Amino acid sequence: MTIKKTAKAVTKILENQRGTFEGLQEASFMRSEKYLMDLLKEETKSSNYPIPPFVPLLLIWLFVMLFPLATFLDPAVITSPKINARGVVGFYVPLITTTLIFLINQKFLVPSCIFKKHYIPFVIHNALLVIGAIFVREVAFFLIERNPGEGITYFFTSYCFSNMKGGHFSFITVILFSILVGFVCGISVLYNIVLRHTLRAFLQREQKSMALQYELDFLKNQLSPHFLFNTLNNISALIQFDPKRAEESMAKLSKLLRVTLYQTSDRTIPIKEEIDILRKYADLEKLRLDSSYDLQFNVELEDENFQIAPLIAMPLVENTIKHSVNPNGKSFAHISIEQKGNTAIFRTENSNFPRKKKSNEGGLGLATFKKRLDLLYNGRYEYKTEVVGDVYKATLILVSDKTA
Repeated sequence: MTIKKTAKAVTKILENQRGTFEGLQEASFMRSEKYLMDLLKEETKSSNYPIPPFVPLLLIWLFVMLFPLATFLDPAVITSPKINARGVVGFYVPLITTTLIFLINQKFLVPSCIFKKHYIPFVIHNALLVIGAIFVREVAFFLIERNPGEGITYFFTSYCFSNMKGGHFSFITVILFSILVGFVCGISVLYNIVLRHTLRAFLQREQKSMALQYELDFLKNQLSPHFLFNTLNNISALIQFDPKRAEESMAKLSKLLRVTLYQTSDRTIPIKEEIDILRKYADLEKLRLDSSYDLQFNVELEDENFQIAPLIAMPLVENTIKHSVNPNGKSFAHISIEQKGNTAIFRTENSNFPRKKKSNEGGLGLATFKKRLDLLYNGRYEYKTEVVGDVYKATLILVSDKTA
């Protein structure tokens, strides 16, 4: 009970300090960004040479290994009888082996054992690493202390893991080495946890920045300027001979513009509102088309309030109508929307008559469309297209996030 109370108290303290830690983390990210921007401003030809990411780590470990040698440069130390080859080996072999054990844990054992809750294999592997490290230490000492005629057979039968020649090995050695490796394993686990949390926070921060940018691009290009100009011209022409239809079309355009200005800031809207927007858009586009144009909407909804990202399906309808107009044949666009359970399916079929894209053409491009899908439905959508004869088909399947 005491441990549980202590854990709860620590958790409560950490939760209370969450805002402080988030502020420190954000400040650290901002300092790093400023530092990188300053580096880019000072960029020269020599600084553009590619450097593998392991080089900085190699330099750090090289410093760790070489720094103790500075103590050997002291004349008092050099002339001391206690400083000899065995002393250097006794210092560096544990240092190098524990460094290797740390790297093995950090790269392989902690991700594959600790984070997957395979604790027994983790302990067994590290026990084997301890035995291997002590064995390397035994080999190093033997190479320094061996006498002529003492070979491999003597090493395995008499020297290795024994108290011969000055007591180079004892159970105290094993215990101390095990404690050291246990300490290294603990640091490795903490290092992985901290690294993962930091990377996750950084990626979430970048995703938020990307989301703002993508949504900004989306808001800038929700409706094609050509669509607005054509629709206004068509409504203007209707006023002369069909004022009632012109009034209805103006109301639809007003509703469409109101949605693009206000509702797109919402994370989700009911699917019935999305369909209403798509219908109004299609009706306004049809104003400029021949009366023989075949436009169909088929809708089957299990839940009219099923939540969906606003205007997520607009590019499908826009491209379906845009690329279906054939001046030399029958043109059609069939749009089918089905919602069942936690899934919504948008299917479009149209006469395949792709237009050449103009350099200044606006609208919701496929690039922005796919970015929004990746951003809002990452891992929860499927988008595919195909051409069957003279018919272009597109399918978009969206799965709702129940936790949203």
